[in-house]
Amino acid sequence: MNEYIFMTNRHLPVSPPSSALVVAHRPQRCHVVPPSILTPPASLSPRSTQSPPAQSPSDGAVFAQGHDLEPVTPTPTPTQMQSVFSSQTGEAYRSQQHTTQVWESHKEEIRTMYLDENRPLKEVMAIMRQRGFRATVRMYKSRFDKWGFSKNNSKREVVTMLQVQRQRNALGKRTTFQRNGREIAIDAYLKRKGISQYDLAEPGIADSLPEHLRCVTPPPETPLIIQAGGALSLQELVLQSARDLAWNPYCPTDFPLVTPAAVYRGDALRCAITDITNADWLFYVGHYGRGGVMCEQGFRSLHLMVTQPSIYGLLHLLMFHLDAYNKGIIKEVWRYLAAYSATIKADGPLARLFQGISKFINTHEFDEYWNLIFECTEKLLVIDEQSAGLPEGTIARLYPLVFIPRAHQYKKGPYRRLQNSCDWNRLTQGTKPRVPEEMAIYEASELLILGSQSNWQGDKILELAESVLEKTKKFAFNPDFFVYIALNALANYYRSDFMSGDPASSPKHQMSIQYLEQVCQLSEGKWDPDLGYFMGDLQKLEEWHREAGDTLMADDVHRRWQNSLDTIPQQWERAH
Repeated sequence: MNEYIFMTNRHLPVSPPSSALVVAHRPQRCHVVPPSILTPPASLSPRSTQSPPAQSPSDGAVFAQGHDLEPVTPTPTPTQMQSVFSSQTGEAYRSQQHTTQVWESHKEEIRTMYLDENRPLKEVMAIMRQRGFRATVRMYKSRFDKWGFSKNNSKREVVTMLQVQRQRNALGKRTTFQRNGREIAIDAYLKRKGISQYDLAEPGIADSLPEHLRCVTPPPETPLIIQAGGALSLQELVLQSARDLAWNPYCPTDFPLVTPAAVYRGDALRCAITDITNADWLFYVGHYGRGGVMCEQGFRSLHLMVTQPSIYGLLHLLMFHLDAYNKGIIKEVWRYLAAYSATIKADGPLARLFQGISKFINTHEFDEYWNLIFECTEKLLVIDEQSAGLPEGTIARLYPLVFIPRAHQYKKGPYRRLQNSCDWNRLTQGTKPRVPEEMAIYEASELLILGSQSNWQGDKILELAESVLEKTKKFAFNPDFFVYIALNALANYYRSDFMSGDPASSPKHQMSIQYLEQVCQLSEGKWDPDLGYFMGDLQKLEEWHREAGDTLMADDVHRRWQNSLDTIPQQWERAH
């Protein structure tokens, strides 16, 4: 091995050079560079104008004299530096810059090895070098980003896949995802990160998946056989269905919490359930022909509970079954939803819920069935959002639906328990009302909730009712619904202290009758399918007159009620 011995201040060390002054040099593979080339030109020396005399080492070593006469290595070119870098990263030869066209010509073979055969990148690079194609790790990774060649799940991709999965679950579709033909294990990603899918939950609907991801419906592993589930399993299906549906926003999330229930009034599913509710009431009062027309109309759109479900529709459906009297309609609704789900091969939690309840109602007593529906509804309204994986504010948004006016109730006691479980303070969170219409919705909801829970007593009821009536004067749309809530609240407010046996001349009785009369006049002589419960107030007005001993007025109101029923058309079709 050749050695260079460096001298300090032009003095040759007397003793043998120490190991600290000896620099090993690996001989070049090319020819040996002559010493004259290694000697710097005189112009580079600040002390001399000519080259220093060469010295002949006695022991075969080459001595370089002076600190300005150190061996000079030519500056490596970028290509040489890249060769060194390539050898350090496992590439034996110099890499090249390739055009997009060259990369594209190798895309399929690289894809096959890296993705389909799941080979490590270093192995792919080694094989490609044998085929005459050389590139650095950075070049490969940059090109993979452009091609979408990825073996790992990013957080953004998992969030998008979870959104798609919830949307499909709500429609009763089983879902798996594939990357490059291989099934993606989302659960493995969540386990590795130490989180649950609800930690990554984001409201909204995914527009589309990235190109390299694919959503598929897997074949059923075993034939789907729905047994008549027990109460606990069906309650769990209600919660699973609500969890899937809650992440599909019904309106922008920055709206006040009371707004979605008002928006739901325009939903075709809401219309379908309302029509069936009206049919049940008409059957109850003996108008079977008109009830049949209403029932047929409702069933035309009931399939939307399967194809376009919402958490508001789910709660509305459960509330209808708590109110309904006609057992034939009740059974037919569940049977229809179960059959429709099976026909389109839906097998998500909602579909299993429909089929499970349909079997349950046919194998249990009606009171057992009613208690099941009540328990499902109550559990939904008192669930802890965070532990259940629901978006914040989900349950509060449902509260107004619990207080929708009804012409009749099957069991008032348990129903009152549901209403008492609602906490108005939860509806005050988030965005505050910004325009008069939103404020009217806000105050009307507060009036319904606080009034029902306080038995319509307290000055707050009077204040809210008068405020709602004032705001409806400026509405550009039909304000009857809000006027109804306010007038009905005033009638109940003055009626709250009235005792059976008090005379008809009682001032509070007179005031309550006055406001309830105004409520009845909103619908008398006309039919609005969305406000069918108005006619139930004519029955209430008749009862109030009889309680006060005013038989003549009670009989008169009864005739008015019968005439109003006759205004309901024999043939009718809802216009959407």
